[in-house]
Amino acid sequence: MRDRHEEVLRRVMEAEAAKVEVSPDALTTIRARTVRRARWLPFGAIAFTAATATAATLVVVALAARPTPHDAAPDPGAVTAPATTQPPATSAPPTSAPAVPPPSKSSPSSGTSTESLAIYYVADDGGKPRLYREFHRLPADGSPAGKVRAAVTGMLAQESAEDPDYTSAWPAGTDVSDASVAGGVVTVHLSAAPPDDLAGQQLVWTVAAAVGGDPQVRVLVGGREVASLRKKPALDTLGALWLIEPQQGATVAKTFEVHAAGAVFEATAQLTVRQGRTVVTEKTITLSAGAPARGEARITLTLAPGTYVLELYAHSAEDGSVQHLDDHTVTVR
Repeated sequence: MRDRHEEVLRRVMEAEAAKVEVSPDALTTIRARTVRRARWLPFGAIAFTAATATAATLVVVALAARPTPHDAAPDPGAVTAPATTQPPATSAPPTSAPAVPPPSKSSPSSGTSTESLAIYYVADDGGKPRLYREFHRLPADGSPAGKVRAAVTGMLAQESAEDPDYTSAWPAGTDVSDASVAGGVVTVHLSAAPPDDLAGQQLVWTVAAAVGGDPQVRVLVGGREVASLRKKPALDTLGALWLIEPQQGATVAKTFEVHAAGAVFEATAQLTVRQGRTVVTEKTITLSAGAPARGEARITLTLAPGTYVLELYAHSAEDGSVQHLDDHTVTVR
């Protein structure tokens, strides 16, 4: 009877293992462990141990195969550029090349080592100045401090934003002479102190995007600390809606993805595509979370070649008026 039970158990184990894609030696390893332990355990313990090993194998494989949630809330301080942006047609790589962010007004000449870095700008959001983000290719040595210097230099450059609606809270002539990163503290040497709280937040969000996380940002002018900054809550600082992709001025294929993010009532936003005065299409977008949380959504559009304006906005819950507008002009090739 005992031999019969062992034979049945062996067949069950082999049948279960055949359903799972694991490494070639996994089943052998399980059997070997079971045989070694069989010398010391009664038959009931052997059956329990083998079943547990098989179940554990199934769980591990299932966890490894589980996809990353696509609708996770976006990180507004992300340190890497979106993956779908295409460069202008004049410098477009072959179709097999990876997509890259469009070159910015502050881009260096060709041949210089560059990093794709997030820069935060200021724009009006229903009468309130809020922060919006663009990715720019800037010269940097790849170190955290080098990325900070490059990003802050780009932020301080006058009229460096690709989107004409974006501006800077910093006065002309302000520059950065040095930056250092030590643990969770970033020290930035500037020629002038932040003129107001909004300028300070523009700086700290740009710095945080360069190094990741929520660092303390020390601002030094003439070797003296004039400010110690932290990011304020996104709900109070960032634009209610961001049209993340495509970026302003991007050139895209006729079928492309629109990536939106924000914090709006009932997680509902609108996307209108215009060509001149003609409305080409209108879409209702449901973000993955509603205010006060910040959610995101991705939709695919197919358009004929030409130049279009993509308008992302929400309707006011009070009177239905347009609010939180963020628009980008793009070219479909």
